[in-house]
Amino acid sequence: MPVDLEAPTPPARGSRPRNRRELIIAAARELFYRHGYANVAMSDIATAVSIGPSALYRHFRGKQELLYAVVAEALETCLGGLYAARPGDLDSLVHAFAETALARRELGVLWQREARSLPAEHHAELAEQLYAARRALVDQLSASRRELDSAHAELLAWCIFGVAVSVAYQHVELPAPDYPDLITALMHCVATAQLPDLGQQVRDRPDSGQALTHRSRRESLLAAATGLFAERGYAAVSLEDTGAAVGIAGQSIYNHFSSKHEILAMAVNRSVERLWLDLAEVLASAEDPADALRLLVLRYTQFALAHRYLVTLTITETEHLPDDERRRTRQTQRDYVEEWLHLMRSVHPAMSQAEARVRVQAVFSIVNDVVRTPRLRTRSGIVQNVHSLGCSLLGLENCSRPSP
Repeated sequence: MPVDLEAPTPPARGSRPRNRRELIIAAARELFYRHGYANVAMSDIATAVSIGPSALYRHFRGKQELLYAVVAEALETCLGGLYAARPGDLDSLVHAFAETALARRELGVLWQREARSLPAEHHAELAEQLYAARRALVDQLSASRRELDSAHAELLAWCIFGVAVSVAYQHVELPAPDYPDLITALMHCVATAQLPDLGQQVRDRPDSGQALTHRSRRESLLAAATGLFAERGYAAVSLEDTGAAVGIAGQSIYNHFSSKHEILAMAVNRSVERLWLDLAEVLASAEDPADALRLLVLRYTQFALAHRYLVTLTITETEHLPDDERRRTRQTQRDYVEEWLHLMRSVHPAMSQAEARVRVQAVFSIVNDVVRTPRLRTRSGIVQNVHSLGCSLLGLENCSRPSP
């Protein structure tokens, strides 16, 4: 199945195609995905479909209304595979879902990064559709695997969605039918996984992993801003909001940071640097490349559980960094992924670079989705379960490396 990543070729200027609304949605979807909602103007979208701004406003009253149409259409298309599959047939289910997920592979970015710009009521409406689809997948898994308890069925459903979301962050191209076949195989791997006990829900801990607060005002401000940016979005948080969270006037923040951009950059940098420190420790202690990958899955899972706000920022807010800082951050992230891929080449020398990249990104997406879902991350056995799934997706036969 060919995957359409590009917006359709715009009609000649002055023509009046019958599908103009669909062309506008397709162009906006591509622009929002590539450049971020905040960086795209209505005039950019009008240019992409060869019309004037006034013609665009005849179809959509504003950019938020257009964003809603874009995300709603992507959701409907992506989730269609879940409802098309025969009840209780896992093979049919994952095949259909993989195809529709690839048909709208932009959905992961549109939902996780851009949909927070929607009005609250529109975001809630789309979130309910997504939740209903996940519940439908839980029901499908439970019907296909009678031995699953409800907690494991929910975890596996969320992780299958994580594979679907991951394709939005995979800048690779595989020829048909290789790509849908690979995504189908990864979803099937998750759907059929045999997992350890998931345990009971335990008390959720603060994102920092500790209940005590910083003595340093600078660190307190950084921690407060990180949480606010992750929960509300960078653009919606003012310096006054951050100051109020630690009991100081907004202007006093300039005694510690030169700008809101500096706060965001420091938070993102800490996240990335922590991953590199973990990587260095893993390479120093691992017995071989396969053991290093097992340890990396474990360490990334533990890091994400302890610092879910930092994980959220790297997913949703890096578009707000200044250009030089954003490019540097993305290059550092790409270099980190390359370290995983180097190990994958050692373990699976016959595997293509593209397939290895798809598998690694699927692991990141599953971990990130789980740690941002309260009822999943608070299960006492979640680390062992996610570690087992991650190792399986990377094609590691022995996933039994114990938690330190």
